[in-house]
Amino acid sequence: MANETNDVWVFAYGSLIWNPGFEYKKVIIGCIRGYSRRFFQGSDQHRGSPESLGRVATLIEDEQGSTWGLAFLIADDQTALEYLKQRESCIGGYTTIMTKFYPKDRRIKESIQTLVYIALPSNRLFLGPSPRLADEIAQAKGFCGYNVEYLAKLIAFMKIELPHIIDEHLQQIELQVKQILQQNNPNLLKFFTEAIDLWLNNTILTSNETMIMDSLKTTTIIKPLLINNNNRMIDNNGKVPKKQQLRCMIKY
Repeated sequence: MANETNDVWVFAYGSLIWNPGFEYKKVIIGCIRGYSRRFFQGSDQHRGSPESLGRVATLIEDEQGSTWGLAFLIADDQTALEYLKQRESCIGGYTTIMTKFYPKDRRIKESIQTLVYIALPSNRLFLGPSPRLADEIAQAKGFCGYNVEYLAKLIAFMKIELPHIIDEHLQQIELQVKQILQQNNPNLLKFFTEAIDLWLNNTILTSNETMIMDSLKTTTIIKPLLINNNNRMIDNNGKVPKKQQLRCMIKY
């Protein structure tokens, strides 16, 4: 199936994997290159609070790196992109880039241009590396749930769909967080087993992932969101988008 002109694909490497929140036509497993996933972005709403920031995934430039996830072909460009701008940019602190996505299915010969949400070090919630990273994840909770649950769902996706891919950063955090929870809050360890069961019964992936696609044409070019001098997200008119709380689909 060919990628029609003006099609917009979005790359998911964090919560968009299990909770895209928008309608989509197709979904494909694959990776982007030149970036590594890191839990360096703070969350003061979704998975944490202003008093106890959670940590969620962002991408760090890494010439030898790659990050695996899902590419969604969105069904309603305007509605989906507005939703994502509010969820990822206004609340999450992410900006946007365009990069190539390489499908896992080798029958799909060409790469796909995808829109990617990425948290730059200049945004107000960027935390970077820390010796307390695992402790912060183990303790934080936001209006979407425990930070541990976010970690567990990402781990479940990787273990089930990409068991041969080694993500050392993710594996190290998993080990450290489990050790902390075992000592301080063992009840939260349930999220790791629950996440496996949830992903095994997920409805995100469909037969689209295994279908051979025809040659892919140029996708729509989305102008990235910008950052002003105060590290606030602005649109292309220089205005700060209105913040609004977004729904969470906890069942995913």
